[in-house]
Amino acid sequence: MEYKALKWELRDNPQRPGEQSIGLLTFNRPEFLNAVDVRMRVELDVLCDEISHNSNLKVIIVTGEGRAFSAGGDLKTEAGPLGAGEEDFDFGSFGAYRDLASYFFNDLRHQVLQRAFRKFEDLPCIVIAAINGPAVGIGLEICTLCDLRFASDKARMGEVAVPAGFLPESGGARNLPKLVGVGKALDLILTGRIIDAEEALGIGLVERIFPHDDLLSETFAYAGEIASNPYLSVRYAKDLVKMYWNHNRTDEGWAREFAAIQEITRTKDCVEGIRAFLEKRPPHYRGPLYGGGTDT
Repeated sequence: MEYKALKWELRDNPQRPGEQSIGLLTFNRPEFLNAVDVRMRVELDVLCDEISHNSNLKVIIVTGEGRAFSAGGDLKTEAGPLGAGEEDFDFGSFGAYRDLASYFFNDLRHQVLQRAFRKFEDLPCIVIAAINGPAVGIGLEICTLCDLRFASDKARMGEVAVPAGFLPESGGARNLPKLVGVGKALDLILTGRIIDAEEALGIGLVERIFPHDDLLSETFAYAGEIASNPYLSVRYAKDLVKMYWNHNRTDEGWAREFAAIQEITRTKDCVEGIRAFLEKRPPHYRGPLYGGGTDT
């Protein structure tokens, strides 16, 4: 597959020139702050398969092109199938199946995202997030799926799904509490507030902060230290740590996340959240009060 929304390259270990054991994965939609659209989801799903079969890799660094790590899900592409766009979304010649198609395509985009993120979390090599700017919503969830998180001093992080009419759907509700504690995780999830790198370090969300211009070079230097260790030692160290880390990761949990996002994305509050974001105004949520209290 030709990667467009992602950039992928193999790099030499800086401590062992000629040994390509470090990968650099870059989200490549800088004009949209690397928001995760449909194509990026598919590309990540395919790339994870490619990476899993590359036995030379010991470390992968994940970052964003331009001034953002990832601004989360791309609500412009999400709006169409949910009926929240400026015009009716063209599903093609579905005829009487038009309404069914809107449900199908909405569900499909979330299925692909969940499948890609499960593969991403299960990559056998060490994965380091180099957070070069805003990492919000799905962007933050990607960071929680990584093994280590290094932040630029310009980084900003937040879990904005709930205030936007959604919910963390890709492991955020599972991983964020384990990183920062239940109370702090709920605070971030329920308020959607954005925190800076210093606060993220203080609550344990990131491991290190570097000056912005030094983020990648420092991360590569650190990756070189890891990649210089014995291959099997690195692989099994991650494997064993993740075995314990994932003690509460179950198929039932993934299914409940998916069922929740299915239900939420079929509500008028979700449509209102998307429209408010696109129109750059505060949302006006009504919950069960739509349609006289019976239509959510």
